[in-house]
Amino acid sequence: MSTDALLLRNLPNFSLEATRRVVATRYGLEGTYGQLASERDLSWRIERTDGRDVVVKISNVSEPEGVVDMQVKALNHTFERDPDLPVPRVVPSLAGAAYEWIEDERGSRHMVRVLTFLSGKVMEQVEEAFSAGTRFNIGAMVGRLAYALRDFFHPYADSNVHLWDISRALVLRPQIAKISDAGLRQLCNEIFERAERFTLPQLSKTRRQVVHQDSHGGNILVDPRNSTLPVGIIDFGDMGYNSIVADIVTASETFSKHDDDPIAYLCDVTSGFDSTYPLEENEIDLIFDAMLLRLAMATVIVEAREATDESGIPHIENASHYPRMMELLSRQGRAQAVRRLRQACRFPVYGATSTEGERLADDYDALRREREAHLGPIWHFYNKPLHITRAAGAWMYAADGTAYLDVYNNVPQIGHCHPHVAKAIYRQASALNTNTRYMCDVAVEYAARLTADLPGHLDTCIFVNSGSEANDLAMQIAMSLSRHDGGLIIDQAYHGCTEFTTALSNESWRHLPAEEHPKRIETLMAPDMYRGPFASDPQAAAKYAADADRAIATLSERGHRPAAFMVDTALCSSGVLRAPENYFNLVAEKVRSAGGFVIADEVQAGCGRMGTFWGFRANGLKDDNVDFITMGKPVGNGHPLGVVILSSALMKRFLNGTYPLLFSTFGGNTVACAAGMAVLDIIERESLVRRSAETGEYLRHELRRLAERYEIIGDIRGRGMMTGVELVTDRLTKEPAIQQTGRLVEDMLARNILVGKGTPNTLKLRPPLIWSGNEVDIFVSAFEGSLGSQQ
Repeated sequence: MSTDALLLRNLPNFSLEATRRVVATRYGLEGTYGQLASERDLSWRIERTDGRDVVVKISNVSEPEGVVDMQVKALNHTFERDPDLPVPRVVPSLAGAAYEWIEDERGSRHMVRVLTFLSGKVMEQVEEAFSAGTRFNIGAMVGRLAYALRDFFHPYADSNVHLWDISRALVLRPQIAKISDAGLRQLCNEIFERAERFTLPQLSKTRRQVVHQDSHGGNILVDPRNSTLPVGIIDFGDMGYNSIVADIVTASETFSKHDDDPIAYLCDVTSGFDSTYPLEENEIDLIFDAMLLRLAMATVIVEAREATDESGIPHIENASHYPRMMELLSRQGRAQAVRRLRQACRFPVYGATSTEGERLADDYDALRREREAHLGPIWHFYNKPLHITRAAGAWMYAADGTAYLDVYNNVPQIGHCHPHVAKAIYRQASALNTNTRYMCDVAVEYAARLTADLPGHLDTCIFVNSGSEANDLAMQIAMSLSRHDGGLIIDQAYHGCTEFTTALSNESWRHLPAEEHPKRIETLMAPDMYRGPFASDPQAAAKYAADADRAIATLSERGHRPAAFMVDTALCSSGVLRAPENYFNLVAEKVRSAGGFVIADEVQAGCGRMGTFWGFRANGLKDDNVDFITMGKPVGNGHPLGVVILSSALMKRFLNGTYPLLFSTFGGNTVACAAGMAVLDIIERESLVRRSAETGEYLRHELRRLAERYEIIGDIRGRGMMTGVELVTDRLTKEPAIQQTGRLVEDMLARNILVGKGTPNTLKLRPPLIWSGNEVDIFVSAFEGSLGSQQ
């Protein structure tokens, strides 16, 4: 059917008396008739004496039977899926049929059907209904309807051809010429041109199903006593197969003469829809474009009909709001609309670049000022802080769309935003999020799974929220059970940001005068096999470990004894050092002989990072020499989760002693444990421990190849996906290349590679375990370019 033909409504030609006879004969219904406004059908309300009013609809002569059959079956399907949803119910004829065939005086055949009447006031006729609350509730109800129809199928779903179908918008393009106003005509042309190039192709990639796509204010009923409450959706005549976005924009098109912010209207309806039928990324970002197209279509249809023989037949009240709101929406712009829509539905607001090359980013300088005003002068990685808005796998993306290869952030162990972890968090949060005072299977299952390959004396988990908390608690337990109050750490260690773990992190205070160092903490010489005093000594392990004797004696002189030796076995903050064989065991034995415990800080070394699941094993620390394991950061792939692992015997002693009511409100909450379980799933399914060992060796092999050409590379060390690259100005003197290291970090940033420092002259490389040789090659190529630029 041509567009010109569709513009002519050809309303059925049945008189009131003829309609009465048909309804009485076919349905046995009588009452007082009142005609209803309708675009293509003839519709009457019958007020019955028993109060059970109905609506009679006589279909347009050109209406295919399959389309009516689809509408009838869609209503029945909706009732089955959501019985409380206020939509009309089908009233069968006396013969039990959902619709009957009748003829008019000219012999043309029409379908007649009867539906229950829904009471309420038409929304667009109630001034009080033009409110944010009403709009949200309308969106929620339309979302419920779309959700109920998500599994409905009918062979005629794509055959209901009419002018208002947004997927067929381009058929209206020739009608734009009938718009009298030149500016309006140009704007419609621009919107239709963009629709062909962008909007319609993108809409075809959204979720498509049977949708109502006519839920504007003329087809929404509100409660006369509470205008914010929608009580009905009527008129399923435009129903068809389309994007669910079509339902949102249709429900957002009814503006009042007082409305001057169409984005606000869109946000209210969209957030309501999202509350009952959650939207996806590509859908939320298309709503602005689809709304503009809907308004342009309405403008064209209204103007084109004015040029037909049916121009005098009333159908749309106050149609002038279409061009007005189209112009307003266009002026407000896509960037603002997308941002506000995302905020309304709590999608992360990011400033991506559209496929059209249009910048949607926030003003960087304004954001930086706001950050400093509300968050203070937070330390950041680079001279100019990055505005990162999203991440996936091994990559992070800035607001301007720039992709950065992440070689530094060790928190997302299995890659940023892993879908399996995100799904596990969502599903558990949707079911239950509570603490360990309740019996919850996921926490028990996670603890059992996490400790499954550990020795018998490491069989009990205490869950907290971070690595800092885990280290703090492990030290508290060690102090309580040993009755000692001292601690031993490795030089340049970092173990957390609580008051206690800051004292255990001389990275935080080693620069201060000696008198300001914590008196109950003593620092051991780092077992540096590159530039340390015993670097080339065959007895290096014993000689470095001997410093523990000195440290224990020094503590004793100050009146303290070691409660524990806390060690990150990756020696990450010390420059990713590779300790000599058996060093950790020798120190552990000395500490245990002095009555202290050994705490293996696995926050950075564990969870597969070192080519084995447990970092202490990668570095030769025997199971029997470990009393506590602490975990954080990667264990939940960024979700707040920390773990202390110890023996059940120590746990019982601790609880029977100083801390009988050990409890963390959020520690071990069900969502955090679900995230932890999902991380273990991926590590196992994708063989990430083995892959990290293999990929890490390939990375170091390639770096050693570069070291043959660039003398600034003094040493390359590490295990698994933890690598340190120490840079020097002279390989003989091993003078630290501090300034050059800083420049390299910034130069790598300019090459879209994120790296960080372990010490002022050591690059610390901690990519996610999901890396392959391809990411290694990208990094090495960029690194080679940076090294070359420094010469």
